[in-house]
Amino acid sequence: MQKKYKLYGEIREDTRALLRRNLTDAADHILTTEGPNALTVRRLADELDASTKVIYSLFGGKDGLANELYLEGCDRLRQSIESVTPQENVRDYVMNCCWAYWTFAIENPSYYSVMFNNAIPQFQPKTESVASVGTAFRILIQVLSEYHQAGKLLSYDPIETIHLIWSPLHGVISLYMGQHFREDEAKHLYRQLIEVVVGNLLSQ
Repeated sequence: MQKKYKLYGEIREDTRALLRRNLTDAADHILTTEGPNALTVRRLADELDASTKVIYSLFGGKDGLANELYLEGCDRLRQSIESVTPQENVRDYVMNCCWAYWTFAIENPSYYSVMFNNAIPQFQPKTESVASVGTAFRILIQVLSEYHQAGKLLSYDPIETIHLIWSPLHGVISLYMGQHFREDEAKHLYRQLIEVVVGNLLSQ
């Protein structure tokens, strides 16, 4: 008979995971509404009516919290890319992935800024955290490899191909977030860039 209850240790882990989730959500809110200078351990504790001890015990301080935001951003990016269904038409698939990247950035501006735009001064993500960005693109690399084997890509080096796609798109998004473009201008430029980038990758 399957038990209908959890052990004490399991409950503690569930509570800890919920607390971490709540803390990162609150930190995201502070970053979005008040800016990076407002994100301190004290400010976060006040936001949740908690003690600073709770934050230190979970993250070890502000850098640990920033690293948690970085990892959460990587996971959200991974989910966005993985939500795109691979299909026979390589052009449509890659373009859909590019727009999934746009949607991730626009819907998660604080996470995006922590990951790519140095939103939190003096924060340096851990080496293994930086590697999580590559993990977020793993499904895209896998699908592109399959397209290459089918002769649908001109050439294929997984890292170089991702960089060729990612770099210009990131540039447009960052300029938009820096208020150098209106949203309609940024989307128009983004769309044109996708056409150029994808066109250069295809063999047919």
